[in-house]
Amino acid sequence: MYHVNWHSSKGVAGFLLRLSFGLALLFHGIALYMDFDAFSAMTQDGLGPLEPLGMIWAYILPGLMIVGGGLFTIGMYRYYATWATGLALSSIPAGMMLKPVLTNAPSGDMMGAAINAFIWIIIFFLVLKHGHGCACGCCGPDGSCTCGTDHSHKH
Repeated sequence: MYHVNWHSSKGVAGFLLRLSFGLALLFHGIALYMDFDAFSAMTQDGLGPLEPLGMIWAYILPGLMIVGGGLFTIGMYRYYATWATGLALSSIPAGMMLKPVLTNAPSGDMMGAAINAFIWIIIFFLVLKHGHGCACGCCGPDGSCTCGTDHSHKH
């Protein structure tokens, strides 16, 4: 679990950012599975000879979103949440912009989805940077808070 400094506005804001991002990602992954036929068709469409890979990725992508979003929501296993979320989100703009290369689909049609994914990626980066809720600036690489410990060795 992440340490949250409830007496710091930055700590509370980081917690709320992580919570809302995690829930949004979790719910989006569930929604993609709920409308799987349309999502799968969209994922495969325009991949030409790679359409079978698009079908496989259509099963994996929402699962990664659910796992990553769920872990961010509960504030546990940050390393795994980062990998699951990062793989899911970073695959979207790359896959969308691959479609015009493979099938001559209009790239303008793909840009909206790619830009939307980049917005998610920017928020993901902010969650990683500030979403653990620690406001003392002494957090470890795993997101653990080391507030209150002796940091005299840092300069």
